[in-house]
Order: sequence, then structure tokens, then C-alpha cells
Amino acid sequence: TSKGTAGTVSVSFVWGTNVGGPYPNETTADDMTSTGTFYFDLGSLTPGTTYYYKAKADGDESPVYGDEKSFTTTTTPPTVTTNAAAGVGTASATLNGYLDDLGTAASVVVSFQWGLTTSYGNTAAVSISPMDAEGAFSAAISGLTPGTTYHFRAVAVGDGTDYGSDVSFTTGTTPPTVTTNAATGVGTASATLNGYLDDLG
Repeated sequence: TSKGTAGTVSVSFVWGTNVGGPYPNETTADDMTSTGTFYFDLGSLTPGTTYYYKAKADGDESPVYGDEKSFTTTTTPPTVTTNAAAGVGTASATLNGYLDDLGTAASVVVSFQWGLTTSYGNTAAVSISPMDAEGAFSAAISGLTPGTTYHFRAVAVGDGTDYGSDVSFTTGTTPPTVTTNAATGVGTASATLNGYLDDLG
């Protein structure tokens, strides 16, 4: 805002992650011969982190600093896809998902929500959670009711939460088994037919 008595002023920014300093970093200085705006583009910052900085001007006498300002870098949530269930039996199934992107998190906790409706109500943990790279994950569930439709979706929690789309599957059924036994009481005009229900399925 003023050069003071200097003909040329060297301007830069000091910055760091501690409120009130110290500021261990300083940008490359620019020389200015008149008042005006200056800026510096920072890169390689950590997501979800608050940084504190001051403008610095070095001309005649000691350097002077502007007021401290701050900003917080943004974060990106992970993205996840729900894949079709596999190994669906009468009372069990394997739920499948895919972690498409970790977002800005170093690792992501993955799981499944499942139940009889899209309100779910149950959570299935994944043995490889948390994940530090994109890839497939799955969880086996059991104790299901035969001939019943279940809903599930994949969940990923990192720098935010993402839910995969709802996917459903229907558990299988087993038919009964029956045996035909020999007829009894066979007469000239009548007989008794016999059978045995082995299993209800």
C-alpha cells in the first residue's frame, strides 16, 4: 500500500499452519517499484488444512508485515459403487462393492448397509477395511430367510461419505422331496397308495 522511502520494495508472503506463527515458509519475492496488487500461487498443500499467512514488504529499514489471514483447503469425498451380490443361496450371500476413488483421504473405511427395505438397518463390515487404494471389496452375510428379497448398498467413509446405489437380490428356495412307496391293501377293485414326504425344503 506504500513504498515508504524505498525506490523498490521486495514483496512476498510468509505462511504456515500455526495461528500467530511461526511462519516457516516464504514465497519467492517480487520487486515492485509502485504500489499495487501482488500474489503468489501455492501448490502441494494438504487437503482439509487451515493455513495462516501474512504479506511481507522489505524496503528501507526492517521488513514489515500485513495482518494475518487464513484459509482452509477443501476435501474431496471418496466414491464407491455397489456391485451385484454373488453366491446367493437360501440363507446367505456375498455383497460386493468397488472403491472407485479415495478422494483426498489417505485411507477409506468401507462397509455395506443391508436389510429388507432401502432403510437397511444392518451393517456388514469388510475385512480389508480401511482401504488405502482403489479396488473391489466384499462381505459375506448369513442367517437370511429363503425366498426373500434383500436390499444393500456400499458405503465409503474418508474425507466425507459416499453411498453406492441400491442393489437387491432374492435368496433361493429348495423344493420338497418325496418318495413313492409300495401300494398296500390291494384288492380286486381297490388299493391304498402310499408315499413319504422326506423334506419340506
